[in-house]
Amino acid sequence: MLNPALEIEDHAHTVSLVVALGDYAAASIVINDSAIAMARLCLLDALGRGFESLRDPECASPIGPLVPGALMPGGARVPGTSLELDPAQAAFCNGLLLCRKANPKLGQESGSARADDTLGAILAVTDYQARKATMEGKTPPSVRDVLTALVKTLQIQGVLAPAGGYQPIGAATLRVLRTAAAALAAAQLGGTRGQIVTALSYACIDGGMWIDADGPQGGTHGDWATADALSRAVRHACQTMTASQSSYLTSAQLRVMDFAGKSLGAEPGTAKLRFGAGAPDRIACLYRPHDLAPVMARFQAAVDRCFPARQAERIKALFAAPERLDELPVCELLAALVTNGAR
Repeated sequence: MLNPALEIEDHAHTVSLVVALGDYAAASIVINDSAIAMARLCLLDALGRGFESLRDPECASPIGPLVPGALMPGGARVPGTSLELDPAQAAFCNGLLLCRKANPKLGQESGSARADDTLGAILAVTDYQARKATMEGKTPPSVRDVLTALVKTLQIQGVLAPAGGYQPIGAATLRVLRTAAAALAAAQLGGTRGQIVTALSYACIDGGMWIDADGPQGGTHGDWATADALSRAVRHACQTMTASQSSYLTSAQLRVMDFAGKSLGAEPGTAKLRFGAGAPDRIACLYRPHDLAPVMARFQAAVDRCFPARQAERIKALFAAPERLDELPVCELLAALVTNGAR
């Protein structure tokens, strides 16, 4: 069933939905302060869960390079570890850590699996871009860019989610997650309109990891499926960026876009997405101002358990006023969360 947030104007091109998604991902828009504040809390909450997850052997054991020893100096970091990986594998590891034991309220409000599921991909790509920019003497992305990207993916998920709100983790939910993550990953990598729509189209039709939507939700299988979806999204974005492509979309790409649009629920027609129709307000409702204290308390407790005492104090001081992090380069934030342990 088509989401009510999609208005069909004619019945000519299903690719219009995919193009609209690409345009939104690439657009430089101003997100309202309440939505950014929510994203800030979301980041804080997810990092705290990630540090706690590292203490669980079942969750921590697969955290690492895809092939033992295949590290990437200068690549994306995984919070709470010393790992430097390619962005796709970093997104997988981030997904296992940051999305574990998520607040179920977030999923119910966003209309997707969980509201911060895309954060693992966003952090991996942004950290990689920030480190690359720093080495090239350019201005690196800031924490504010991470927050903005998170809000955008939440809005994409909210618009594409089937009518009726929360859906359990399943093929349809993972498809929306991959699509949103790939769109923003390609945009963060500096993709053109054609590259962004190509990346999100292939991510959409990618089969991904199988999961039974009618079976038990969450747990190890659900976490792996989410992490796998993030990794695939980043891989499609990176492959699209590195592929030698012409400046125009080929007929094959248009066919993929058409199929992707149908997979996402678009009927033949030009889709007009109401990204600004209440989405920021809906996102801002995920957290309330009074949620900061308990989220901060959980984050600080997790930091104390995960890091050496001196480093823990520095991290807590850095996050003491989360709103001051907005202008900090992402690579500096992740550098503060690196450990010198076995990982």
